[in-house]
Amino acid sequence: MNHAYPGAMDIGRIAKGQRFAAGGQGTVWAVEDRTINGSWPVAYKEYHAKVRPLENAGVLADMVAFLPSLERGTGAWLANCTAWPASLVTDSGGVCGFLMRQIPPQFMRAFAFDPGVQKAAGFEYLLNDTGYLDTAGITISPRQRFELLLDFARTLGRLHSLGVVVGDISPKNMFFSLDGTPGCFLIDCDAMLLRGRSLMPQAETTNWEVPAGEPKGTPASDAYKFGLLAARLFAGKQEGQDLGVLTATAPAVGQLAEQSLLADPARRPTPEQWLPALTEAVNAAPATLPQAAPAPAFTPQNTGETAPPPPPPPPPPPPPPIPGTPPPSNDSSAGRWLFAIALILLAIFYGPDVYEKMTETSSSSDSGPAGQGYGSGGSSPSASDSEEEQARALSGLLARNEGNRGSVGEAVRRMSSCPGYSGLQETKDVFEEAATARDDLLRDLEALDTNLLSSSMTGSLQSGWEASAAADRAYAHLAEQMADDCTPEAVMSSSQWQEAADANTRATRAKKDFVSDWNALAEEHGLSTLSWDAV
Repeated sequence: MNHAYPGAMDIGRIAKGQRFAAGGQGTVWAVEDRTINGSWPVAYKEYHAKVRPLENAGVLADMVAFLPSLERGTGAWLANCTAWPASLVTDSGGVCGFLMRQIPPQFMRAFAFDPGVQKAAGFEYLLNDTGYLDTAGITISPRQRFELLLDFARTLGRLHSLGVVVGDISPKNMFFSLDGTPGCFLIDCDAMLLRGRSLMPQAETTNWEVPAGEPKGTPASDAYKFGLLAARLFAGKQEGQDLGVLTATAPAVGQLAEQSLLADPARRPTPEQWLPALTEAVNAAPATLPQAAPAPAFTPQNTGETAPPPPPPPPPPPPPPIPGTPPPSNDSSAGRWLFAIALILLAIFYGPDVYEKMTETSSSSDSGPAGQGYGSGGSSPSASDSEEEQARALSGLLARNEGNRGSVGEAVRRMSSCPGYSGLQETKDVFEEAATARDDLLRDLEALDTNLLSSSMTGSLQSGWEASAAADRAYAHLAEQMADDCTPEAVMSSSQWQEAADANTRATRAKKDFVSDWNALAEEHGLSTLSWDAV
């Protein structure tokens, strides 16, 4: 027993099994031969050595003690809807992680693009258009969308009443079930705040940030992100504040979402104030979403000192050619000139979406997680008997990759501007998580049955993703190197920048080879064709 933390489990007693996920803070593993409550499988989150100095381990200890201190019914409720920390894990250096329950089976599902494999059903799967939902094999009605929001509003309100703030609300740490009455399950509970205190400094998922200057991790910030979730769940988008479809489906709910996105935190409705309108919306929901064009995206009024950032603009036109004559040579203009060249190079490597903010993902693409979560890894996909079946399975894997380029491109642009220590750490996390997502895609590509497809085509795809992962890791090393002394000139003259550029060149070449083969196959079988910069 660790005398500083009575009841903590020594790392030597943890038998690690399957690796579930890896992110900026740590790695999540299955734990063998242990259960919670005598029946729930256990997961272990192991913190990376680099983040352990940032820990306020006393907060995590308080979280472990919090659930047993609750009234029995309340404690059971919290244990059933969250992966709440159940036990500290310690090593010779102190607290190195914690145990929690795995994601329950009802929040796992097999998707059409990867049949036979059970995956955690993250909300990012739902924040997509009908074409993607059809590819994934997800059927969700307007009523079910309202039921998910109703369940989460109840959960959020009850957490707030217990002194718990979620903070980093995002689709990567929320999971859904559509069986019976739809419901939600929350992970990453160690990132929540308990009575105003958090284990580590509050972080936010890209494109799920509160307005600039507003404190993170407050009931008001949760209210803002709940409004974003409501808008995006009905708009079928990973980003933006388009309230058109939501308002057309249930005007009262649309109005609450609009109020939630106000710049003034005091004017946002609480989760409890959503309940009557959501209950009515469930009862009155139409069979299908309105077909009318969405209303213009909501733009909040500047009712305080700051306002939320506007919705992302549409993709800009291709970057202009590099001017023939550089600006006059002086220190400040030289830095701006190098930064402008960097943006043009990024546009070449990442396409127009480099200028758009995309949802950052922890171990997945924006369109859906790749094996993310703390649940069973499931079985291997079954063999496909025809070329068309194999092509459709590969199409699903490609769809899962949507959004990776946008999030990485935005992080490269941000790193090149030298956003300070915390900003560079955030970009480093994006790069590391993107590399992990590529690794997951490569693993799943290898598991696919592709014996009836062109080996040169699948080989090009593998080479392209391997090169992209190498570029992601080079950028991550660069962000870490620049943490203490960053200038645009130092970024772009570093060996890691060149290493990433070389990897991007290899990736571009391989992806162009892939799409030249893929598009002919896709057209033959009625599948989506791609440009190389969407791979």
